[in-house]
Amino acid sequence: MLTAIRDRATGWIAWALVILITIPFALWGINSYFEGASKIVVATVNGVDLERPPYQQALSEQRRSLVQIMGRNVDAEYFSSTAFKTQVLDSLIDNNLQAAYLRERGYRVTDEQLSQRIASFAAFQSDGVFDPTRYETLVRNAGLSVEAFEQQQRQQGAVDQLRIGLSETAFVIPAMTDRAIGLLLQRRRANYTVLELEPFAQAAKVTPVAVQAEYEKHPQRYVQPAQMQVDYLQLSVDALAEQIAVPEASAQDYYDTNIDRFSQPGSRSASHILISVPADATSDTVDTARVKATELAARARAGEDFAELARTQSDDPGSAGRGGVLGIIRPGTMTEPFEEAVFALAQDEISQPVRTEYGWHVIHLTDLRESQAKPFTEVRSEILSLLARESAEAQFLVLAEDFQNMVFEQPGSLVPVSDALGLSVQRSGWFSRVAGSGIGANAIVREVSFSDEVRVDRLNSEMLEIDSDTLVAVHYADFQEQRPQAFSEVRDHIEDNLVSAAALADQEAAGQALIDLLRAGTNWLAALDARELVSRELPSEIANLVDPLEQGVAAAVFSASAPVVGSTTYGGVRLDVSRYVVFQLEEVLPGDPVKATAEQRQQIEGLIATRAGEELFTGVARALRSAAQVRVFEENL
Repeated sequence: MLTAIRDRATGWIAWALVILITIPFALWGINSYFEGASKIVVATVNGVDLERPPYQQALSEQRRSLVQIMGRNVDAEYFSSTAFKTQVLDSLIDNNLQAAYLRERGYRVTDEQLSQRIASFAAFQSDGVFDPTRYETLVRNAGLSVEAFEQQQRQQGAVDQLRIGLSETAFVIPAMTDRAIGLLLQRRRANYTVLELEPFAQAAKVTPVAVQAEYEKHPQRYVQPAQMQVDYLQLSVDALAEQIAVPEASAQDYYDTNIDRFSQPGSRSASHILISVPADATSDTVDTARVKATELAARARAGEDFAELARTQSDDPGSAGRGGVLGIIRPGTMTEPFEEAVFALAQDEISQPVRTEYGWHVIHLTDLRESQAKPFTEVRSEILSLLARESAEAQFLVLAEDFQNMVFEQPGSLVPVSDALGLSVQRSGWFSRVAGSGIGANAIVREVSFSDEVRVDRLNSEMLEIDSDTLVAVHYADFQEQRPQAFSEVRDHIEDNLVSAAALADQEAAGQALIDLLRAGTNWLAALDARELVSRELPSEIANLVDPLEQGVAAAVFSASAPVVGSTTYGGVRLDVSRYVVFQLEEVLPGDPVKATAEQRQQIEGLIATRAGEELFTGVARALRSAAQVRVFEENL
């Protein structure tokens, strides 16, 4: 500590700090230093203190998680806000209440279950196999001990047991499924037209007087904020990987060892006949269905048309009308007994009856495609990149610790770190507290650059983790104070903004005028022809909504009120900054529970049960919080 003070401060400030540190030593002895300060409590939960260390750990984990998810879009100021701190504390309190509830009721995760849970995480695997070294490294890089992480996973595993148990006890009656099918498989017949912004932007006019008036009316808008430039060092896995030359022999060995990774999986095309069996069927009913399926299989093998048998005999409404055709079947897409039977058949072979939870199936394999491996020449560059990155990740883990230590131990310059690690000191462009490009586009970099430590004291920043495989440290380079912008600097910008605002207003006004005209009784096509607009039909099947434009229109159409019989609903919505859509909704067609396939019913029943289970779980958490005695010490957050 004294060495750090000597390196970072001089003169009377340093001596004052040293004197302040020595006072406790003189009055109470050195033991007071090692015993530490009294504990700081951020909240009490049912009389149990929640201290600052676990709260700070939760803050750090949530901050890291948001940065990884949002990247450059994260608002660094949000991390210091009361809302963020309160949200993290509330989550921590709820976790503690849930943990106590689960302990009282005997929920637990065995050592074997814990091992299976951790081994299943893809992040801890190398080539699909759990890697203990990688596991320990990643956990420690996240700021946790292995013991703390495993304790977290024990608690989460117990929570999952409760959540799954509640989902499995959720009761789903057929009427609920039928109603959900009516909504989820609903179709809407609609047309739409798009009003593009460009014609309105070309027609919009702004006078020089209006531009000058805007500048004079809102001078506070036209200010050049304080800006900085920094020198920085960047240590990244990508940059390290570019410097690594992988031997050709290593690439060939990897290809030979992992040939399955570069193979196109085989597929089968099949048709089937289903003789359904209820879940609660008696053994006699099951046998009767099996006998019928066996007879149908024999008839198909004897030469009868399989498609015609499926149309007339199959109980699967989804495929019977297509002659039993199921299409391409790949591993993992069908229920296990059915899939095993499909992949055991030869081309054009017809199976013996196969039992699944839906009943008895007779399967006809109509097409067989074996798996094919890509040649080494085709995947060579991919393998070289993969191996280079693996090597770079190992180097990164070693260099990261040196990077962190040296940036701190040599606070006056980045050059010693650059020389020691072979990294280039780079100069950023100008950036403000709220915006920048390049390295300045990162909110954390901007926040740290404008801190007193960097901007005033001219010291190195701490090591910044701007994403999971990139580290940065910055040092002051230059600074410009905030200043008003001259009219000549912002004139074009103001004019563009005024033109855009006028164009958007005119576009929406034109859209609303069209809607009013249609509601007054004007014919849809006639109204569009008069404005040289094109009518487009919206696909009624949700599965056919693949275009982003159509998906946006569908969201508006499915949110609109259903039209009264014999009438039409009209509406409009802005899809983005350049497109405004006007639509007409002619008819709403509810999903038909009778036409839903057995698989669709099962999926929807599962969705309802999961939703009900989540609501029950949320109710438990809400009840625990409501019954708890919680006191929060906001001054310690």
